[in-house]
Amino acid sequence: MSDECLIAKIVYLSLQRKEVTQQAIAEELKMSQQSVSRKLKELEERNLIRRSLSKEGEIIRVTENGEKLLEDCLSMMRGTIISSHVLEMRGRATSGLGEGRIFLSMPYYMESFKKFLGFEPYPGTLNLVIYDRTSLENRLILDISKAITIPEHKEENRVLGAVRAFPASVNDLKPAAVVFPLRSVHPKSVIEVISPYHLRKELNIKDGDEVLIQAYA
Repeated sequence: MSDECLIAKIVYLSLQRKEVTQQAIAEELKMSQQSVSRKLKELEERNLIRRSLSKEGEIIRVTENGEKLLEDCLSMMRGTIISSHVLEMRGRATSGLGEGRIFLSMPYYMESFKKFLGFEPYPGTLNLVIYDRTSLENRLILDISKAITIPEHKEENRVLGAVRAFPASVNDLKPAAVVFPLRSVHPKSVIEVISPYHLRKELNIKDGDEVLIQAYA
């Protein structure tokens, strides 16, 4: 077990019980009491924890150096977790049939995207054609990944289909989202992206330009 995890567990246990014995720490960490004693001494000598003896055991707190170690570890773990959920896809911009503009002009979808994604989309999608194997593989992974789902909505004369969405960036610009209308007729090699920005204008994208999408699944 890393020192960061040991410090976090030991100090958390001490905070819960106010005063803690080395035997209790050993039982919690499934270590021998001798090993716990040696480790506590080592952490104290490295100025990562401070200890105060009491009648019931010890009061253990993290030092400023220990906090810095934990914060660095937490930042690294957070970055690792986020990176492991980022799927990159490269595609070339292509003109659509104008369906995205109609789709995004409907009040239900406008309000739903604002509610579930946190932004009101520009009325139009950026369509991209994926052309390399890695991007297509990542596109297919999205099919089995947990998405933000805009549910199907029934109106008097029509049914508005459900949409799966993934927060994303477009050439590092945020916010954006990759959207997959469940009734879409697009092949798997075509993806649609929405954003509060007019992406073509904001990023100076023309048909045929390569665009990098990072989707968070």
